[in-house]
Amino acid sequence: MSVVKSLFFFGPFFFGIAFLAPLVAQVMLRLDLNAPFALSPIQFGLIIGTVLGLIATYRGKWI
Repeated sequence: MSVVKSLFFFGPFFFGIAFLAPLVAQVMLRLDLNAPFALSPIQFGLIIGTVLGLIATYRGKWI
């Protein structure tokens, strides 16, 4: 039971990595935007997704 509880606790973090990161990368490619600091779009998306996921995990909500 504690494994399931810990997975739900880190759910926003996993959502940020698994969904938001590829979404950010695809939007950047579709709009022909360049990532800063010579990063690839997926690297930039992973940074954004990780940060947003950690913030949502820490705060306990997305908004």
